[in-house]
Amino acid sequence: MAESLEGMEPANPRRNCTKPHPLSDNLFKPRDRVISGKEMQRRSRRIYKKLPEVTKKKEDEKKKLASQTNRMKAEVFKKKLLDQVLQRQ
Repeated sequence: MAESLEGMEPANPRRNCTKPHPLSDNLFKPRDRVISGKEMQRRSRRIYKKLPEVTKKKEDEKKKLASQTNRMKAEVFKKKLLDQVLQRQ
C-alpha cells in the first residue's frame, strides 16, 4: 500500500482540476476575471461591513444612541412632572 501512495499527488482537487494535461486537446484553462473598479469597491465594502469588528462597532453605536435618547426622554419627563407638581402648590 505504501508504494501506491507514493505516486499520488496531494489531495487538492482544485489544483488538479485547473491544470489541463499538456498532451490533451482539452483547452479548459482558468481565465482571469476582469472586474471593474466600481464592482471591486462594492465587493470590498460588502466584505468590510460583514467583519465582526465592524458589526460590533455598529451595535455599540446603536446602543449608545438608544441610551442617549432614553436619557433625554427621562429629563423631559422629569421637567414636565416637576412643572405639574410646582403649579399645583
